[in-house]
Amino acid sequence: MRTDVVVVGAGPAGLVLAWLLQRAGVATTVVESQPQAELGLLPKAGIVEYRTVQMLTAEGLGDTVLPFAAENRRCEFRTADESVVVDYAEITGGRPHYVFPQHELVARVAASFLDEGGSILFEHRVTAVEQDDEGTRLSVTGPEGPREIHADTVVGCDGAGSAVARSLRGHLSVHDRHHPMRFLVISAAMPPLVDHTIYAAHPRGYAAHMRRLPDVTRLYLEVPAGDTAADWPAPRLREELGRRLGADLGDVDLPEVDVLDLRVRVTTPMQHGRVFLVGDAAHLITPAGGKGMNLALGDAVELAHGLIEQYGPQRDGARAARYSDTRLPVIWRTEAFSDWFLRVITAPPGAGDDRDGFGLGLREGWVSTLQHDPLLRRWFAHAYAGVDPERDPE
Repeated sequence: MRTDVVVVGAGPAGLVLAWLLQRAGVATTVVESQPQAELGLLPKAGIVEYRTVQMLTAEGLGDTVLPFAAENRRCEFRTADESVVVDYAEITGGRPHYVFPQHELVARVAASFLDEGGSILFEHRVTAVEQDDEGTRLSVTGPEGPREIHADTVVGCDGAGSAVARSLRGHLSVHDRHHPMRFLVISAAMPPLVDHTIYAAHPRGYAAHMRRLPDVTRLYLEVPAGDTAADWPAPRLREELGRRLGADLGDVDLPEVDVLDLRVRVTTPMQHGRVFLVGDAAHLITPAGGKGMNLALGDAVELAHGLIEQYGPQRDGARAARYSDTRLPVIWRTEAFSDWFLRVITAPPGAGDDRDGFGLGLREGWVSTLQHDPLLRRWFAHAYAGVDPERDPE
């Protein structure tokens, strides 16, 4: 089998990339390890930035394949003593976030891609990627056993444990950091408590409340680094979440509880030869600020344009060659924002202990500054919503 482009991974970035390439007439095959029936089932990320919606709409995905409608306009910071609501949509001239769960985005783009004749090899796992002067060769294992796929270009959209990224070891530099805190990520079978995001900087630790679906809400709880989901049965979880969020969760069902260790990583460059990395395969970011899926979609659209030019009538590979140089400054700026935001909502390591409350004091200081300093509030609103300040309306 031979094709122009093989996209490894049918997540948001891989599918948007494949959808754009297919629309432009570039021969594209997607390789996905999951069965088709399991694609797009888990409600993971769900906040889409304003600029991401504008970008996807301009590419023909918004309003048709992806009808962005549910807005999130405010976020609230709760400390032990006060509540501060930031109306970032109003500050940025009416530019909100949009609530669009990742699994629904995946399901919709996959359906559109397949309806238009796209090819997804489900239940195929990549075991090796090799490239030479003739192109690239993928070794994959599927339901019928091992096989090879030959392509001109391979794009790794296969997440944090990317097999494509592993094939480039020795050619790229990996810059990473492990944060000491651990989060429990909880899908709660309940409507949202309020119509906005809540970040609780509580003396007992961080908690968060995020809208997903009318009857599903995503919750976060900071726990000791050694804890597992088994250490937090549902009654204990409900009680602790309620205490930190300042709300009574009652007997709400918590059908899914996952553990999230906070790792960040940036791979430089994000390409070598005919192989490119997109999204989590190239960079990891903390969940603070909800930037991960947005970064991945930005990667996908930029690379799509580069590959469309490369395989189009002009056969111009200049934009694809600049892919890393184009995306890395954006990625580093976003990593910087997320790192700062993490320090606002969680106590920095080594900041103090329960006797002096220094870490809690730092968090409360930042929240108070967001309330009283209009310059910080304006910067935060634009960075958080995903709006370029220079494009503010007059």
